Amino acid sequence: MPPPRTTAPAGSPAEATRVRDRFERLLAAGVAIYARHELDHVLQEVVDAARDVVGARYAALGVLGEDRKTLVQFVTSGLDEEARRRIGDLPRGQGLLGHVIREGKPIRSADINQHPQRYGFPPHHPPMNSFLGVPVRGRAGVFGNLYLTEKIGADEFDAEDEAIAILLAAQAAVAVDNARLHGESEQLVAQVRAMQRQRDLLFAMMNHELRNALTGVYGWAERLVRKKSPETTAQAAQEVYEAAERTITLLNNFLDLTRLDAGKVQPVWREIELAAALQRAVSGIEPAAEAKQIRVEVAAAGAPATLRTDPVRFQQVLVNLLSNAVRHSPAGEAVTLHVEAASPDTRFRVVDRGPGVPPDVRDRIFEPFERVDPQSGLGTGLGLPVSRRLAEMMGGRLTVEDTPGGGATFVLVLPMKVSSDGL
Repeated sequence: MPPPRTTAPAGSPAEATRVRDRFERLLAAGVAIYARHELDHVLQEVVDAARDVVGARYAALGVLGEDRKTLVQFVTSGLDEEARRRIGDLPRGQGLLGHVIREGKPIRSADINQHPQRYGFPPHHPPMNSFLGVPVRGRAGVFGNLYLTEKIGADEFDAEDEAIAILLAAQAAVAVDNARLHGESEQLVAQVRAMQRQRDLLFAMMNHELRNALTGVYGWAERLVRKKSPETTAQAAQEVYEAAERTITLLNNFLDLTRLDAGKVQPVWREIELAAALQRAVSGIEPAAEAKQIRVEVAAAGAPATLRTDPVRFQQVLVNLLSNAVRHSPAGEAVTLHVEAASPDTRFRVVDRGPGVPPDVRDRIFEPFERVDPQSGLGTGLGLPVSRRLAEMMGGRLTVEDTPGGGATFVLVLPMKVSSDGL
């Protein structure tokens, strides 16, 4: 803290020493302020520097929120933690603090308690008399205030103090802008890195899945062409068909996912007969179910007769969920599709008796390229993300929960009614 202000004559050695000392403190403060990048640290550095260089017992800096009216950050210097705790909530930018921001110009007062714009102090606030407040002005205008109270060594702040506070407020504005830009740039870098990781994962997964599918097609097709094992012709044909189907499903899901994320998929609303739509979905997965001796059952006694939805996307989601249930169910078990009206929604519950979905991965399985069982080699990690996005596009939602007794239950909820233009 600087020594009390003396009344040395202008041009005297004592005055020159005082001015030089203050100038050095100001330079040091500027270096310290610009050396910090975290916004909270920048604000604290500013108020500490202002209190030290100007010579005040207390200093504070307030930052406005998006409404440009209330303070969302308030940093103090000169108060210990216990004193701040006793004062309570942050000031609301009323009284002199708000007046500095609204007027956009410095205010000095020998006694804050006598100023016409004063608002008063909360309980347990330390007594304050002399006051100096200056606006903090950034590129978009005034966004806060810097103020000091209780001038040390004098009854009030003078013009020199005001000039120094204005300079520190200008430095604070630049430093705050820089800190915010630094934070935004770090966030952007993190987003870019996340996108790069997602891209790398996408390429690795697509390469893995396509290679596996096409390797199977090639191997079994070679047996068919070269007729190496005539007795396995039927099996080879089936394997080629299934591998080609997996490849087409993978590519379709990938294309759907990219179009959904780009907002290029819009629902086409139609009135459908629900029983017929359910039967078509079940018929689509029957070959895979029969191969594992899995029964697919439909329980739709409480279902509405019709549903207004996008028939193509609705069918796609149901087939995805049923296929997923068949894939993860043990041989000989049953997969059940329950349908019920639960106004204002219709609920579709696809129940399997597989390994289930642990709670810690229930959000992850709806992200691209995630599997419930990464060691199984089954699934492309795209069906569930596509299904959830399609459900949301149709105004609904898709979640997963435990099946009592073991397994997973995927719950598709769709609205019963939509307008002619959508939801």
